[in-house]
Order: sequence, then C-alpha cells, then structure tokens
Amino acid sequence: MNTYQLLLILHLVAAIAFVGPLLLAPRLLHLLRNHAGRATLHLLHQQIGIAGWILLLAGMILLYQQQWAWLQTGWMRLSLALFIGAQAIDHLWADREESKLENDMGLPEARLKTWLLIKVMVFLVICALMVSKPALSG
Repeated sequence: MNTYQLLLILHLVAAIAFVGPLLLAPRLLHLLRNHAGRATLHLLHQQIGIAGWILLLAGMILLYQQQWAWLQTGWMRLSLALFIGAQAIDHLWADREESKLENDMGLPEARLKTWLLIKVMVFLVICALMVSKPALSG
C-alpha cells in the first residue's frame, strides 16, 4: 500500500467522521436546552471539527500528489465552491444563531434546524461528486 492509498483511506474515514454526526445534528438541537446536552453537542462539534481538518488536509495532500490536476475539473471546482460556501454561512451566521439558542434567548430553533439540513445535503452532494467524479464542463 503506497502513500496515496493511505491518504485516500484517511480522507474517506475523515469524510465519514465529518458527515456522519452532521446527519444527527438537526435532531439533537433540543439538547442545547440543558447542560448535559450542551456537553454532548460540544463533543460532537469537536469531532466534526477535527474530522473536517483531517479531511481538508488529506484532500490538499492528495491534490498536491496529483499535481493539482483535479482542480481543472468541474466536479472539483463545484465541490470546493459548495464547501467554501457552506463553511462561510456556517461560521458567519449559524454559529451566532447557535449561541443565541444556547443562551436561551427564545429564538426558534427551526431556522438553525433548516440550515443544518441544508448543510447535510450540501455535504452529501460533495460526497457524491467526490465518489462519482462526473464530467462537468468547466
């Protein structure tokens, strides 16, 4: 097994560790209402964060090993645009909404739940693009 294959396995495991907990997140928002629930969600958030960094770093090394060739493909460009867009929305808007909900400011959790569902769908689309590598023009 060569370095590329090991990195690919690491990238795949990190993707599962990243997207898996996101599938549960919309259903677990009610846990923000008590201390034990917030602690659980904090651990889940940490796992997602660590897996996300491993996913990103392994992906960058894989791109480097391929001499950045995949950056010329439409599926990779779309994947990166979706990833960057989702992360920007997540950090610029959703984190503030979550902290308002956590501080029990009476905000409805429906908007945050809707965003988490959209985020899960975006990352599942990215996963599908990464696996299928369709021929997109670009």
